[in-house]
Amino acid sequence: MPQIVKVLLILAGVFIVIVIGFQVHWLLGIGLIAGLLIYVIYANLSTWYVLRGNAVYAQGDLDKALAFLEKAYKSKNANPQHHIQYAFLLMKVGEQEKAEKVLQKLLQVATSTDVRMQAKSNLATAYWLLNRQDEAIRLLEEICQDYKTVTVVGNLGYFKLLKGDLETALAFNEEAYEYDDNDLTITDNLAQNYYMLGRLDEAARMYEKVMAKSPRYADSYYYYAKTLEGLGRNEEAAEQAGLASERTLALVTSITKSEIDQLKDKLARETDELEKI
Repeated sequence: MPQIVKVLLILAGVFIVIVIGFQVHWLLGIGLIAGLLIYVIYANLSTWYVLRGNAVYAQGDLDKALAFLEKAYKSKNANPQHHIQYAFLLMKVGEQEKAEKVLQKLLQVATSTDVRMQAKSNLATAYWLLNRQDEAIRLLEEICQDYKTVTVVGNLGYFKLLKGDLETALAFNEEAYEYDDNDLTITDNLAQNYYMLGRLDEAARMYEKVMAKSPRYADSYYYYAKTLEGLGRNEEAAEQAGLASERTLALVTSITKSEIDQLKDKLARETDELEKI
């Protein structure tokens, strides 16, 4: 029986029971409605916590968001996505070991293929942050065999890039780009790969595509600034470094806030000196 039919039958049954309740006595009808409302609130309490957590996270309050997600995670009716979101926020605050436990526990009970693959993908990130890079890469490679999504492919390409074998990473990232040349992460990975190999013209062309999508994290702007600096386009580089300083770093990153600030200051000085000439 289709799920929508089951839902409609349940709703019809509830409606009939309430109507009968009112026919027996109006207080019984009101009691049934009150009981239904209490059940609905209880059944969706975890979702409410997640909505509140997402709202405060968007406002930049990571600690409060984590508190709401922890409540959602501990709710008896928490769904698997709530576990995954909780694990992600744990990694954001540096509690990778706790995130690993949350994800491993989910994998023990999850039956949905989508849920299992999402949990494994996040687990790979936890492994990387725990300095278990080889395990992270192996896990993503395992996922890619049967569950190749742009997110998994993008993460794997980035991990290969950060691992330092630039030619191997390039082969993968170019293949990933052929797989989806419109995905921001995949394009960004290839741009950074070109930069690290010194192929600056190609990196700049890729970064132009990246910037057209207004990337969220500082890393993209930083490496674009470095690319432009290498091409002698220091004024443009200074602008991108300034944008990098206004944004947060990605969860998995190869740079620090200090490096961004140093580049910004250096390019600003050089630009000022050129203007004085």
